[in-house]
Amino acid sequence: MKWRWRAEADPPAPQGAIGIGAAAQGLLDALARVDARMREALMLTANADAVVVTGAAESLPWSDGVAYIAPRQEAPALWLPTTQRPDLPLDLLLRAIARRHRQSPLLLWPEPMQIVPLHRALPASDALIAQIRAHWRS
Repeated sequence: MKWRWRAEADPPAPQGAIGIGAAAQGLLDALARVDARMREALMLTANADAVVVTGAAESLPWSDGVAYIAPRQEAPALWLPTTQRPDLPLDLLLRAIARRHRQSPLLLWPEPMQIVPLHRALPASDALIAQIRAHWRS
């Protein structure tokens, strides 16, 4: 399936943030500084080079290099950057992706191109932040 990314004509409100590479560490640091009560409303997941935080826009942390994400109405299980979208119908793209990736929801990220499963997100606790940092050091 061939497609390209294009600018989002009507960007949705952010429902999450992603940091990749150096921005991942910055996002994790910013998240650790968020008041514990506010952090209770946030969910967190990570992979080898990315951190994804989801939750209410007003609770999302900011740091350099972070980008914002949100699902779209036409494919609620497919999260995308708020500023970009594929040039294909999202419901069809989601069906194609779901053939290989049965988990839901999924974040489709353009650069570097990757699919990040969001179903494993856990509450953004101090313990989870420490676990992610320990995993990155090993």
